[in-house]
Amino acid sequence: MALLPSQADSGDGEAAALAPAWIPAPAEDEVASPGASSGRIRNVEAVPGKRPDNFARLRESWLGRLYIGHLKPYAAVRWAVQWLWRNGYPIYVNQLATRGKRGQARRWRRLTPLRAFATKMAIRTDQLVPASRVETPEPSVFPADDRAFLASPHAQYEFPEIIVATLDDATTYGGTNLVLVGRDDVVCHDLYDFARDYTSEELHGRTLISPRRRRIRWLLNDEEPEVVPLAATFVDACAGNYAHWLTEVLPRIALFCTDERFKDVPLVVNSGLHANIMESLLLVAGTDREIITLGVGRALTVKQLHVTAAAGYVPFGRRSNRLSGHSHGVFSPPAFERLRHCLTTHLGKAAGGAWPEKIFIRRASGPRMLANSAEIERLMVASGYAIIQPETLSFMQQVRLFANARIVVSPTGAALANAIFCQPGTQVGVFMAKHEEMIYRYWCDMLTPLQIGVSYVLGNLVEVSKLGIHGNFTAARADVADLLEALEQR
Repeated sequence: MALLPSQADSGDGEAAALAPAWIPAPAEDEVASPGASSGRIRNVEAVPGKRPDNFARLRESWLGRLYIGHLKPYAAVRWAVQWLWRNGYPIYVNQLATRGKRGQARRWRRLTPLRAFATKMAIRTDQLVPASRVETPEPSVFPADDRAFLASPHAQYEFPEIIVATLDDATTYGGTNLVLVGRDDVVCHDLYDFARDYTSEELHGRTLISPRRRRIRWLLNDEEPEVVPLAATFVDACAGNYAHWLTEVLPRIALFCTDERFKDVPLVVNSGLHANIMESLLLVAGTDREIITLGVGRALTVKQLHVTAAAGYVPFGRRSNRLSGHSHGVFSPPAFERLRHCLTTHLGKAAGGAWPEKIFIRRASGPRMLANSAEIERLMVASGYAIIQPETLSFMQQVRLFANARIVVSPTGAALANAIFCQPGTQVGVFMAKHEEMIYRYWCDMLTPLQIGVSYVLGNLVEVSKLGIHGNFTAARADVADLLEALEQR
């Protein structure tokens, strides 16, 4: 993830040749960012020694340690393990785990989208922003022969209105945005397409979903949930990932917290979030509002729970490749605008000319690394770009960096989500690998509605059979040079 400290260079020639990364001088950043200790934060942590889900227990078993330590690098073994988990674990749950004293708690429950549930139960809802029409034009692609990869399935779509539904006696769990109501109902957001979308909750053994029947088995169990009278839940299975947080969770929080109707309502979020994510939360929510952090597997039963509809969504994974039309992500431009307004009010006055106008984002660790990064960085430096390692910057430094940039170029990765803070007219160039499951339009569908230009360089995976869409890749120098020339002319 872009926020985490980078791993040490391996010492090979490619890593050693990388240019030094730009960092701001202390005087160039006058923003006083709140620390986690400055907020009213109450922690509801996981029970020590108790693993929250079967996935965590399996990882820590001798078999899990053997797989992670020795067998995971082998593609065939990794494929077999993933297949067994996704196909064998549901059989175990349906045939064995529903027996015994906990079997009743794991029964099938109704799985209902938020709006449908509110309508069915005549639940009060409050509108935060109306529905918005989102244009989806085709971006520029280098080489031009690869334009077909970025073809849009539609010229535009309508992002639904964003509402807050108030649920009575509802339970929110750490590690999921699904909410339990009563004995037999689970409420999900309206953008899920369970026939196509595979969820993080299922991967981690926290739920089992039947898309055809619209039913769910709840596999988490907190026998002693904490009880509070009032709260708003923003817990999410993917909140720990910076891009998911910045484009799906934080915009919802911004909409909710800037609405006077919900002033002083406590917020519930994941526990264990990175310091930069907590910084962003406190900047948006304010340090006077109570924040409850909820560990995975812990539950909070709320007498009056506010649930905010999705402001953006990209599926965690694909349930099956037998169907077409998988989402590349949908986002609410008004929600992004509200978030940008919340954060830009915290920006102090930057020293004139101190922040670079042309930046290249270095992906220093994790999957989807640019294998020929040294070659590309030499080209970027020669073209006047500053090399940036976002993990060395605070959250507000990243906001200011992107807000001041005229051109941003980057391999695909979580740090590029900061581009939502770019000014209208900014040009963004993205490097991605070609793969049949790649969600190519993620960045252009996110940024183009904000009047930010998006162009792509599509490269080739290295060691194709090993990591799929998460594998390292190369970008041809000639294609990158063509991209840079085009960006300068816009």
